[in-house]
Amino acid sequence: MNKQDALKIMEILAEPSALNLPADASIGHHAEDQSYIYLLANGLALRCKYTEDGERQVCRVYRPGDVIGLEMLAVCDPTLVIETIAPSIIKRIPIKRLQETQQHDRQTQMAVMSLLATEVMDAQQLKISFGTGSAMRRICRFLLWASHKDQVALPNREKLGNIIATTTETASRMIANLKREGAISKSPALPTVMQINRAKLCAGAGEARQQSAA
Repeated sequence: MNKQDALKIMEILAEPSALNLPADASIGHHAEDQSYIYLLANGLALRCKYTEDGERQVCRVYRPGDVIGLEMLAVCDPTLVIETIAPSIIKRIPIKRLQETQQHDRQTQMAVMSLLATEVMDAQQLKISFGTGSAMRRICRFLLWASHKDQVALPNREKLGNIIATTTETASRMIANLKREGAISKSPALPTVMQINRAKLCAGAGEARQQSAA
């Protein structure tokens, strides 16, 4: 089963009302809310944990079409928090409803297995993309990955540094350099969105070709 077919099955199980969240909103610890799996319909989000001294450690970044917390069907990590990077629409899938449907519907079971396999592969690829190479290559790869129709919602500098494992100061300096080089520019219609120059970002990322967000 491909990802799109699996997502259609999951959407049927989602609650009719979605969460419409601004950038930098937090859904909260799973210890406080172990009732839902989340489907990111629009926007960007991440899962992270905080150390005792308040440092944010990013575990995974998500774009539209990604399912967040599917492993909650079997295990629970109460230290993980879901935070939005950009204004986001998130659909909630009750875990209990999904578990009950799995028991009686083979297609739902296949959808869960397909999405879990996709999550493993995506997580591995993102670890390579955002965790290897120079800081400039990592930031260019992130912007390309997060873009949609050559536009991207730029995270705040702290979150951006956390995602690509660099300091806030370095992230700020690289964003300034990319603006100066014309690789990114402000969107005239949407002040919170950046217009990307795909060719320049691909050159900075060391990639001949990059896929944008779905």
